[in-house]
Amino acid sequence: MIIDTHYHMIPQVGTKASRFMARWPFQHAEKLGIPVDFDTLASKIKDIAADPAGEKLLARMDETGIDITMFCAVDDCSIHGNTYNIVKDLNEKTASIAGRSPSRLVALAGIDPRRPEAPALLKYCLDELGMKGLKLHPDHGYYPNSPGTYRMLEILQERDGILLTHTGPSAPPGKAGKYANPMLLDEVAVDFPGLVIIAAHMGQFWWREWVGSAYYHPNLYGDLAEWQILARRNLAFFRKELRTIIDICGVEKILFGSDGPIFELIAPVAEWLKTLQSLPDDTSDGIQFTREEVDAILGGNAQRILKLQGQG
Repeated sequence: MIIDTHYHMIPQVGTKASRFMARWPFQHAEKLGIPVDFDTLASKIKDIAADPAGEKLLARMDETGIDITMFCAVDDCSIHGNTYNIVKDLNEKTASIAGRSPSRLVALAGIDPRRPEAPALLKYCLDELGMKGLKLHPDHGYYPNSPGTYRMLEILQERDGILLTHTGPSAPPGKAGKYANPMLLDEVAVDFPGLVIIAAHMGQFWWREWVGSAYYHPNLYGDLAEWQILARRNLAFFRKELRTIIDICGVEKILFGSDGPIFELIAPVAEWLKTLQSLPDDTSDGIQFTREEVDAILGGNAQRILKLQGQG
């Protein structure tokens, strides 16, 4: 079974938003040496990302063999402002898409904890909309262990929800990576021992901070979203880093993620899956991966911790 634990559901994308989102893949394309025109990339992103009914995602899942995708909405007060109804509508649309294919899609709410009504909105998303957890972007300007965030996490733990939270350096419009330092999750994991916590990107370039905490906390996991960029840029280095992470905290802590769909144009998920699936086939560098380890990363671990035994 293959489970993507990190995907962004974007029901609608306007021209301004598409140009905004294009900045990340364009920056990576330059570092990867992929010739791409920014205007062309932005136009293609507008087409590939806008998915009002989730049909594009399901088609891509069928093409690549992904059984289940856990996707999220994203809320940022600095962009949306005090627009409760817009954020409520965004989460309703996201939940509705998952509701059309409940055996294959899992939805997480996107709510900025700085909103006064954030706890009530989270209860609404979990209790009324059937969403399974919460996606946070602390890099937008708040700490994952702040009092406002803890109000949300108390509700999430009570309802046996899932927390997916950005970790690592922040790209614009994020305010600063210091808010998303994976070390901050060390305290969160202690204060909420019953909460499944997934550090998005495993801290990215700060993975050493994440892996130290993941070693000690049984409820702290991490996903490989956006690591496909590193794998494509320097596969040998990626293999070394991943092997080290597994040897430190155990393969059971690592989940597959794509951070789709905006990276699809420069690092397609099909290629990302092929890279991971082929890890055991090459031992020329002296680094070995087992088929069991790869299967655990691609879906076995997520199926267990997200309690998806009846899905797929």
